Amino acid sequence: MKRKICPRCGSENIDWRIPQLWSMWDCKDCKYTGPVIEADDDLIEEIRADWEEHKEEYLEFERKRACKIVNDLCDEVEIYRVEEDALTDEEMDAKLRELNL
Repeated sequence: MKRKICPRCGSENIDWRIPQLWSMWDCKDCKYTGPVIEADDDLIEEIRADWEEHKEEYLEFERKRACKIVNDLCDEVEIYRVEEDALTDEEMDAKLRELNL
């Protein structure tokens, strides 16, 4: 019998992201988002074994991909970051007063 599973980790702990967008699913175990596959027990075990063996590599790849996306967006839009310890409390209060906050 075939079951719908996450193609990354083999989990059945998946939910439809938006029913109107039938191909988008979320895996609650590995945070995968995308289409799912239908698999039999043999394929499920193969995917789960691969996930356990290469889990850290897959997660590191996804982390790097997400960082690249964020960095690319930051390059396109001027974003100014203020370090938490860069301003004293008095300087922070003055800035907030300037902004009427």
